[in-house]
Amino acid sequence: MKITNFFLAISLIATVSFAQDYKQINAQTMIGMESGLANIQKGFLYNNMELVKYGAAQIKKEITIYHDRKIIKQILPDGKQQMENIALITAKRIDGSLEELTTYVDLKQMRNAQDSFTDIVKACSDCHNIVRGW
Repeated sequence: MKITNFFLAISLIATVSFAQDYKQINAQTMIGMESGLANIQKGFLYNNMELVKYGAAQIKKEITIYHDRKIIKQILPDGKQQMENIALITAKRIDGSLEELTTYVDLKQMRNAQDSFTDIVKACSDCHNIVRGW
């Protein structure tokens, strides 16, 4: 009986530690995505399309964490894990908008590229609205 309780305690500690690791990874990912958004915006403001592309690449790299349902469930706050589909769909929306943004930059269609940037920010806000209960 004591051995069973011991293994149960170790399992619980590992689960809590695992979830905490994902919370830290999520925080770092959000910092990286915010940096990408800032670089895109600065790129538009200063007419530096390489900075826009760099920012898009930053977000593209960071968003991959939200393509895994198991990770999303670990990251979502208590009581919100059932919303994993929304987070996954939002990540896919951001992926599509990033592709559009870089294509429009290459085509020198800046107005369309800016619209794609707006779509990225809207997708981010949609997910935050759900997760944070705004």
